[in-house]
Amino acid sequence: MRLTMALALLVTAAGAADAQRDRIFPFDYQVLRLDNGFTAYLIRAGAPGQIAYVSMVRTGSRDEVEEGKSGFAHFFEHMMFRGTAKYPDYDGVTAAMGAARNAFTSSDMTVYYLVAASEYLEQIMDLESDRFMNLRYAEPDFRTEAGAVLGEYQQSATTPFGFLNEKIRETAFDRHTYRHTTIGFEADVRAMPAGYAYSLEFHKRFYRPENVVLVLAGDFDPQAAERLIRQYYAGWAPGYVPPAVPAEPPQAGPRQRTVEYPGRTLPVLTVSYKGPAWSATDRLTAASELLGRVAFGPNSDLYRRLVIQERRVQSLNNGFSLQRDPSLLTVSATIINPGDLDVVQQAIDEAVGRFQRDLADATLLADTKSNMKYGFLMGLETAQNVAFAMIPFVVNTGGVEAVDDYYQTLDAVTAEDVRAAARRYLVADGRTIVTMVQREGAQ
Repeated sequence: MRLTMALALLVTAAGAADAQRDRIFPFDYQVLRLDNGFTAYLIRAGAPGQIAYVSMVRTGSRDEVEEGKSGFAHFFEHMMFRGTAKYPDYDGVTAAMGAARNAFTSSDMTVYYLVAASEYLEQIMDLESDRFMNLRYAEPDFRTEAGAVLGEYQQSATTPFGFLNEKIRETAFDRHTYRHTTIGFEADVRAMPAGYAYSLEFHKRFYRPENVVLVLAGDFDPQAAERLIRQYYAGWAPGYVPPAVPAEPPQAGPRQRTVEYPGRTLPVLTVSYKGPAWSATDRLTAASELLGRVAFGPNSDLYRRLVIQERRVQSLNNGFSLQRDPSLLTVSATIINPGDLDVVQQAIDEAVGRFQRDLADATLLADTKSNMKYGFLMGLETAQNVAFAMIPFVVNTGGVEAVDDYYQTLDAVTAEDVRAAARRYLVADGRTIVTMVQREGAQ
């Protein structure tokens, strides 16, 4: 069958002012879309002689909609290193290349990457396409890996912030799959060894070409890379069907909970609000990310007061990074003296009220936007950095094209937008407060 490809080269001539005026991403790239839905972005950037090969699966714990089956997206992060009939020793092959390779899973994605010398591009292409299409593992291997995942769960759940993360999610969400952590509910992880047949079906459903995006960054011949992509990925059979992820109903009122950690910990206060889904073009959405930084970041008045001046708080953090679906905007404070819990909560509430009432300081807002933009640019030093910088855009939109839209939207955000975001999202009816304290008698 003759396959057709759309090959689009974005015009980014380094010396052309018109081309550079409306964009921030400094590198030329090509995008290839195969008839089976597989997409690859080719970006010439980074050090000579090196490539980063990053395969982004747009499936994470968000997609685990079946009751009792949470944790399988993360589980496949483990199983994908088990090898195939063609390459039974994945670790040995990559070690022989001198490649750095790993993977990670989150709520919205599973990402696999290798960083190696450019000369290994074809071998990497063969290796990676083979395991994505032809993964094989026996039931005993599956059970062994399921035991390793349970050990990972137990390790995470016994750390203070792993424990707290679980409690925040299960308190704030009722229906959406963001209710469980990436590793899954404990009961589901314990039941995993009996899920061999389901695991094979999971792989067939989600590891399809329409649901995977390759970002190849570094030093390589684009024409050769195109040829290899045709050769190794065109035969991958399509068939991805997006799961019906349940929408979270509007929260009807504030929620509050205190949880006791069974080990040693300082008190941690978390104040979360229901926020929007990620968008590259919505100003209010971008304003909500800015709000987290100017209201609760290291340069905020609240940070200066609680951490530096009064020393009531050991750390103050904002989790206002947005996800594929509406998620949480969270402020967390690790409190030095348990008696200061109420004072710190009141200070956070006052900061929220102030940003709902007053305009953000113009200089702080401008500096924060500049820091976000130039932090992004300064991070594009290596092939791996360049490819990783594309992950949020690929996961949320399916491609990297939105990077320039996002930073143009960020530039356009005003102090009025930040105030509007505070008024829309930081509302009592959408608030969840979870406080973690040390259990009495804990060692």
